[in-house]
Formats: sequence, C-alpha cells, structure tokens
Amino acid sequence: MSTDKATINIDPGQENEKKTSLSSDFHLDANMHYIEAIGKWTYTSEDGVTLQFDEDQQQWTQIEEDLLLKLQQSAYSVPGVNESEPAVPLKRGKRKNVYTSDNVNIFNINYIHSFIIQFYVTGLPPDVAVEELAEVFSKYGVLMEDLIAGGPKIKLYKDDKDRLKGDALVTYLKEESVALACQLLDETQLRPDEVSIMRVQKAQFKEKEPKSDANQNDNPNTKVDKKKVHKKLQQLEKKLDWYESEPGKKVERYSKIVILKNMFTLDELENDISLILDLKEDIRNECEKLGEVTNVILYDKESDGVVSVKFKDQLSAEACVVKMNGRFFAGRRIEAEIFDGKQKYQKTGAKSGETEEEESARLEKYAKWLEQEGAMKIKENQSSKSED
Repeated sequence: MSTDKATINIDPGQENEKKTSLSSDFHLDANMHYIEAIGKWTYTSEDGVTLQFDEDQQQWTQIEEDLLLKLQQSAYSVPGVNESEPAVPLKRGKRKNVYTSDNVNIFNINYIHSFIIQFYVTGLPPDVAVEELAEVFSKYGVLMEDLIAGGPKIKLYKDDKDRLKGDALVTYLKEESVALACQLLDETQLRPDEVSIMRVQKAQFKEKEPKSDANQNDNPNTKVDKKKVHKKLQQLEKKLDWYESEPGKKVERYSKIVILKNMFTLDELENDISLILDLKEDIRNECEKLGEVTNVILYDKESDGVVSVKFKDQLSAEACVVKMNGRFFAGRRIEAEIFDGKQKYQKTGAKSGETEEEESARLEKYAKWLEQEGAMKIKENQSSKSED
C-alpha cells in the first residue's frame, strides 16, 4: 500500500485530535490559553506580546494585528447582538514582530482572558446605569477596571437609535466571581419593584466578520504606557486583597465554613428535642442547592441559635453567605458569615473527634429513648387511672 501523503484521506476529526495531542501539555501551564476563535494555543510574554503556537511548524509566532482585531471583536460578540463598534477599538499598527516596547497593547491584558472573566446580562430596565450595575455586581467580586477610560468595565448595549437594549457585559478580575454572580443573580430582579427578570450567564463568544480597513483606521489608539497599566493592575490586586480580607470573605482554612445565626431558640429545643435532627436536615437540604455540604453542626447551647455548615469548596460557602444573610426563617432574620476561626461555640455532649454521622446517631438514639420514656409514663398513668 502506498504511503504517499497526497493519497491519504484524513478524517477532519482525526486530524484535529492529532493536532491537539502535539500540544497536550500546554493546559498544564497557567500562562497558556486555548482560543476557540482561532483554534490555537496562545501565550502573552512579559513584554505584552501575544504569540500563537503553529502546530505544523512546531514553533511560536506573533499574532498578526488583523487577527488581534478579530479576537477583540469576538471577545465582545454575544448572541443577538450586532455591534457597529468594538467595545475598545484597536488601531492597526505598522510595525510587526517587535518583542520589546515601552508600550503594551490593551488587548493582551483585557481580552486573552476575557472568555472566563466576563458574563452577559439581559432583562435590565431601560434606564439602568453603569453605576447601578457596579453597585450590585461588586458584591460578588472585584470588577475589572477599564484601563483606558477608567471606571468599572461594564458595557451597556444600545440599538441603532442609541437607546439601551437592556443587556450588558460585565467583567470581573477573577473567574470565581463570574460563577458566583451567575449562580446567585440569574433569574432575579435588579430592583425589588422591577417587573423584568435578569438572566445572567457566562459570555459565549462568537467570531465576527472583520471590519473594512477604512473603519479600522478610524479607531482610536489603544496603546498606553506600560508603567501606567502595571500600576492600575497593582491597584486592582490590592483591591482584591482588601475584598478577600473583609469579614465574610476569608480565604484561609475556615473559608469553607459558614456560620448561621438565629436558626432556632433554646426554648424550641427544650420543647422538642427531635427538632435538632429535623433542623439539621432542613438546613443541609437548603444549602446543598449551592454546593456539596460535608458537615452541619447545631450548637444547642448557644442562645444565638448557631449552626455551622461546611462546604466542599470556598465558592459554595461564599454563595451561602450571600443567599442566606438577611433572609427570614421562622420569623427571625438570619445572620450568615464565613467562620473567623476564633469564636468557640458550645453544644451538648460534644465528643472529641465525633463525626456528624456519629452525632446524628447519638441524638436519634436519645430522641427514641425520650419517646420510650414518654410512652412508659403514659401507660403508667393509664394503669393508675384504671385501678382507681
């Protein structure tokens, strides 16, 4: 059989699989990113230059300016939106293959990672403002700053008559914030009295047709001083540190544990010992809507009605705080916060090293004993009455 390359028919799926295998280790490097729009791995150097990996030549090459523009357009392309201008236009440059420069292209910072830190919002009121959205969405993470114009990186879409369409694109500094916002804000109202319901979802980017050269040349220059960009990014990092160190946003060993207060009263527990088991089960079922729960502890000696919930991951714990804090339960306002690791809560019969399952079994056994004791007393009373 001839093995001439020209006579071999390669299935497109097999060819793609072959190409993927050549760069199979790239996903292990946090600095490498696979861009669906071009079907290639990319890397941004310390000098701010974006490179793409050529599978055929097995080497890195600089991305052409035309392709950068295409990717920039696709970064802001969303279903049902036909824009006439990119969110942050990129002026085509004349020089190529310059690997060191005092300037850095904003595209390299804002758009290579845009597919994981942005989300799309619909169902917004017609008079919504960027400031209002920033106030709401900043509760779930640090918003990315527009490195050119300043202010939060939130884009409100408009129609041909310059009227707001009711949708927006929001950019966070961290991917985790996107997941949290989508989880808690989807199918909610921006304002309490608002009729329309927001839909919040991760942005799905779609490649768009490139603009003509004439239109591209009208775009303003988006290259800014590299030192200024780095300074702004450092300020954002500090803001992120402050955000994560605020009460309720601890990122250390207790970041997965949520403390809920006002979940019960001591009188309620005294009147019904089985309430402990029922309440723990109800709390677990409710919290498991936000993520996997590994432990629930009810502190029956705390007058504040304290219950701790431990999640498998930090994101679920943060979602629990946002969702539960301020809600009403049995006529009481719940207080929810991430455990600070300092406060010690008390409970009856706490045994060292006792698991939640062991505690539940012990409490259930105790509840059955109480029921049996109660049944025996009832029989004794009935016997006494019959003898009389």
